[in-house]
Amino acid sequence: MGWEEPDPTIPDNFRPLSVKRFPLLGNVACGEPIFAEELHEVYVDEDDNIHADFCLTAQGDSMINARIFEGDILFIRSQPTVENGEIAVVLIDDSATVKRIYFDRENKILTLVPENPLYKPTRFQGAELDRVRILGKVLSGKYDIE
Repeated sequence: MGWEEPDPTIPDNFRPLSVKRFPLLGNVACGEPIFAEELHEVYVDEDDNIHADFCLTAQGDSMINARIFEGDILFIRSQPTVENGEIAVVLIDDSATVKRIYFDRENKILTLVPENPLYKPTRFQGAELDRVRILGKVLSGKYDIE
């Protein structure tokens, strides 16, 4: 008759989840930087309220105190800058890594800070800054519970 009868097994306040496909572009180091690679044939389906552009899989343990663990899928928004203290994917030469970012504008020093006391911060200044490029901000992570 032009309408559907409501399904009695579905609660009245149920709202369907809207899903978005995020390309999983490869791995990113949480430790020593690794060669940046891209895999375009894999996608991650997730709630579309995540405003990311792509995903990377975390490798290593340098960001464990930020609750980023080996195998986590990180959702990244592409952007060339981040605010001090934010976590970003950074390209150093041809290697990508995830670190907390601090930039001292007065002295022009970029510091990449791991979230694990076993690792030391890395600093770049002067001509070294040309080796570093921010690829994007880490928005969230996803992991599987086995």
